[in-house]
Amino acid sequence: MLVLMSDPETQTCEHCHGSFEVSAEDASYYAKIQVPPPTICPLCRQQRRMLFRNFKTLYKRPSDRSLKPVISMYSPQAPYKVYTHEEWWADDWDAKIFGRSFDFGRPFFEQFRELLLAVPRFAIMNVNSTNCEYSNFAWGDKNCYLVFGAVNDEDCAYGHIVWESKDSLDNLYLHKSELCYECVDCLGSYGLKYCQECESCNDCLGCFDCRGCTNCVGCVGLKDKTHYLFNQPVDQATYKQFLADHPLTDPATIPMIQERQEELRRQIPQRHFFGSHNNDASGNHVYNARNLHDSFDVKGGENSRFIYTSRQAVDSYDVAFSPNIEQVYCSLTTLNCNRVFFAHLATTCSDLYYSDSCFNTHNCFGCAGLKGGEYCILNKQYTKEEYEALLPRVIAHLRQTGEWGQFFPTELSPFCYNESIANEYLPLTKEQALAQGFRWQDELPSTVGQETMTLEALPKGPKDYSDELAKQILKCDHCSRNYRLVPQELQFYKRLNLPIPHQCFNCRHARRMSARNSRRLWPGTCAKCGVDFRTSYPPEQQKEFKIYCEQCYQTEVA
Repeated sequence: MLVLMSDPETQTCEHCHGSFEVSAEDASYYAKIQVPPPTICPLCRQQRRMLFRNFKTLYKRPSDRSLKPVISMYSPQAPYKVYTHEEWWADDWDAKIFGRSFDFGRPFFEQFRELLLAVPRFAIMNVNSTNCEYSNFAWGDKNCYLVFGAVNDEDCAYGHIVWESKDSLDNLYLHKSELCYECVDCLGSYGLKYCQECESCNDCLGCFDCRGCTNCVGCVGLKDKTHYLFNQPVDQATYKQFLADHPLTDPATIPMIQERQEELRRQIPQRHFFGSHNNDASGNHVYNARNLHDSFDVKGGENSRFIYTSRQAVDSYDVAFSPNIEQVYCSLTTLNCNRVFFAHLATTCSDLYYSDSCFNTHNCFGCAGLKGGEYCILNKQYTKEEYEALLPRVIAHLRQTGEWGQFFPTELSPFCYNESIANEYLPLTKEQALAQGFRWQDELPSTVGQETMTLEALPKGPKDYSDELAKQILKCDHCSRNYRLVPQELQFYKRLNLPIPHQCFNCRHARRMSARNSRRLWPGTCAKCGVDFRTSYPPEQQKEFKIYCEQCYQTEVA
């Protein structure tokens, strides 16, 4: 039985050996769901879960059922059976045929690994989407290309966590927006280019942390402004002349705007926390939440902690990439779920434990690849009475082996560290990853030396863009790997008078990721009133910028 703590108890992480606290509220939650307190720190827990998700490392390989070529998140060398999307969802096979009895003489994870190797996997996660063959973890999308973590998007390309958006390219964390390009953490906006942390803005260029602004360039911290250049008001004629004198196709334009914007950021107070309409929340990019802490990229939720990239998370802990959940713990990619624990990829499930890739599944333990069903353990079907009698024995066995309360061990991950999104949010070198016990893939899919056109030979203006360019192979000026253009993006660049990018998608994505603060909190002090807070700005950036608490920021800037 857990003993509730009146004060935080300091623990030592079994993975990184750093210290972390388990608060009385945390202990109460763990007691309610009947799991022991975690033995590794929140950062290492986040890292372990993300190791099981591969967004954008895609391979060509044959289907293990039909031998048809397929785009897959699993490499040809991965020891798994991989089906095409249509083959996996077909009604002519059932994952219950791989069911087996629970062996109380062996550890659970050992048995679960054998099940994972036996049950086929879908090549990519692509649900209710049309013409999105190169997008992974896509739900309800149409005509999207290389968008990962896409939800209800249309005509988008080259993105990561793009939700409910249209006709937008090269974005990171874009929500309910249209005609946006090279934006990071923007929402409810139209026609933004090279903007970050902007909300409800229209036709802005190179802005940071603006709200309700229209026709602004290089501005920082403005609200409800129109026709501003670098935080200075100008008339409409002056604004138009600036754009005419500094076309985006001029290689000097964007660096100049970004440099001047950075200068403004060092002069103007910065908010310690991005979010709004919250009551008692901490983390970053949190909206419409109540009693939600140490969480990042959350839109709606309450009574939860350690939530990452979610919406409407209720009474949940340690969950990532999971919308519309209630009482979900230590899981990854759970959608529309209730009472799901230690799971990866579950949709419309309830009372599910230690399972992977299950849909419309209820009252199951240690299952993989189920498309509906209930009362299964290791994919073996039981009656309700048999299941309810066996489940307590199975949980008791996991308690005895020390497996109960732990997420899947890293050796069960299908991916090497640099294939997974763990390396995007918590990057490591090969040496660091191997030292921490992770695997590493030396040959990620790429080509070099096959370029058919130099970057210098590309058309200088949009009027010369044509679909013929899609036949050419280019060489990234950052990593030297080859990349192509597709007709969809060429039409976008031509429409918006944009230059053709000189870097491949992976390098462009890495640059946008580096622009975000990491998913960690550091102690900070308001540069104006001296109140203490926790912020995603690390100590070195707190010296670089004037970081204000929310009250001071709203008083002086907003």
